[in-house]
Amino acid sequence: MSADVLLGPATELARMVRERELSAVELLDLHAERIEARNGELNALVWPRLQEARREAIAADDAIAGGAPLGPLHGVPFTAKDAIAVAGMPWTNGSRLCAADVAGYDAPAIARLRAAGAILLGKTNVPEFCAYYDTVNDVFGATRNPYARERSAGGSSGGEAAAVASGMSALGLGSDLGSSIRNPAHFTGLFAHKPSRDVGPCEGHAPEGDTPLWWRFAVIGPLARSAGDLQLALSVLARGGLAPPRPARAVVAVYEDDFLQPVAADCRRAVRLAAQALADAGHPLVEDRPPREEEIRECYDVLVGAELSGRLRALAAGREDQLSRYGRIALQSLPDREPPLGDYLEAWMRLGALEREVDEWFESRPLALCPVAPGAAPPIGEGYSEIDGEPVRPGGKFTLCTLANAVGLPAAAAPVLRDADGLPVGVQLIGGRGRDLEVIAAAATLEAAFGGFSAP
Repeated sequence: MSADVLLGPATELARMVRERELSAVELLDLHAERIEARNGELNALVWPRLQEARREAIAADDAIAGGAPLGPLHGVPFTAKDAIAVAGMPWTNGSRLCAADVAGYDAPAIARLRAAGAILLGKTNVPEFCAYYDTVNDVFGATRNPYARERSAGGSSGGEAAAVASGMSALGLGSDLGSSIRNPAHFTGLFAHKPSRDVGPCEGHAPEGDTPLWWRFAVIGPLARSAGDLQLALSVLARGGLAPPRPARAVVAVYEDDFLQPVAADCRRAVRLAAQALADAGHPLVEDRPPREEEIRECYDVLVGAELSGRLRALAAGREDQLSRYGRIALQSLPDREPPLGDYLEAWMRLGALEREVDEWFESRPLALCPVAPGAAPPIGEGYSEIDGEPVRPGGKFTLCTLANAVGLPAAAAPVLRDADGLPVGVQLIGGRGRDLEVIAAAATLEAAFGGFSAP
């Protein structure tokens, strides 16, 4: 069996195992060989469990031979980012401060994938505290982009993106508080989906604790090599039924920036190409953007800062010298103290009103199309300082992504083109609340138009 199979969709791998064209053990061994060949240079998989995974693959083949009921991902290998809990495995979250932490349970997302028959190969690299868009830390070092090893694989699900794009993993499980699934997918030519708030919550994610930050803004979701893989993974991860796509072609609102950060010409060109492809598929287009994006970002910044400040400062107290560069940046970016209770509550109330306004906007424009990021993958350790000669502005660099987190909407990244350096450039599709399958269907339209994932 050719190793080229490792760059195909997870849905196809699941079919091959189910129909005995390829055994689960053979598939596991192919992935182990790919990990041996590529992980040394890419540094994506930091906590492998290949021996345990092979035993699970043997059991998966025995189940097929015995005629047992099979899950939709039976025998398919997957990886998960280090910040997601796996029982008995380290849970470092990219930080020396958490080097001794071990999870005592499987996060619900891990448990659902395993119940569907998927086999965990291990856990992948993240920036410290998952708090930056470049996957570099002082525990494991830097994860490299499979398309150009001197470039970032993104963050904070950068290890996942590198593993899936290089064929070391068939399916990735990431998390997203403000771009951390979509940004790495954009940098590495993958498809990715940030689920709606009520579809994919974030239990079992470090730092542990039940706070509004995790159940309002953050979600766990898939990275994959096809839009069909996103749909299959989401059907497994979702806690309840997913709203079926509406039959009519939805109106698509198209915008190239949010006026909060500059956007590269290649990212703008990808949006225009994607818009034309959606129009050719029957989607009416309008030039428009969701309302109040700057105000929404202000509320988001207040609330994320309030939720993280006390927790990270308490974690780092007396151990600041053990923080990585990005850990220090994360801590310095947070307020010195939590805001007064009145300001905190006011930010939640303002955001609630803005959320209703955004929901009304999406009633008449069910899909929005925009860039994922200001540009293609920057060099490792450098980030964005300017875009096409224009300096980036203070504040978050991924403001185009945080709208969906702040108001709980589904959003997907889909690859469209390569730039002059051969780096992938994707686009973002945002949908109305609970309309995850419509977003993924639009991503599938773009996959058909542009060829989808293109191997590094």
